[in-house]
Amino acid sequence: MFGQDYSRLSMTPMDTIKELMHPFRKAFSGKACVFVTQGFLMALFLVFFSGCSNIEVEKAFKGDLRPGKANKIIGEYCQSCHIHKDFDPPLHVSKVRDLYNRPVFKRARECRSCHYIEKNWMHNQHERKTRMPEDANRGKFRKFEKKELSRKRKG
Repeated sequence: MFGQDYSRLSMTPMDTIKELMHPFRKAFSGKACVFVTQGFLMALFLVFFSGCSNIEVEKAFKGDLRPGKANKIIGEYCQSCHIHKDFDPPLHVSKVRDLYNRPVFKRARECRSCHYIEKNWMHNQHERKTRMPEDANRGKFRKFEKKELSRKRKG
């Protein structure tokens, strides 16, 4: 009506991608164009999904950070949940250690000794898990304990 182009309103996502890739199609031909297109889509996919993951939280639970920093990050992560918003991490660690009999848990100074996360890749979310005292005292987490003891000897 006023000289505006409304044809873009009905464009599908594939049409949008084709329009974005048009300058590359002129520069490259054949298989090179296919590789450039695939590379562009992969980069777009990685950028889109990388913003949703919390790498610091994952590093803290893996033990890749200093214990103090890891406890701070894990504590903040737990306090982000409405159930744990009034949670006091240092007090919790000192109280809970007495419930465990196994040395790794009895002497724990890190939250990640008893708590861990499992990543749900389909929904890009973390599921919070706890190594409960009853299970730990029965030796259910021996593989984790062995790994922690060897890690402490090295570091």
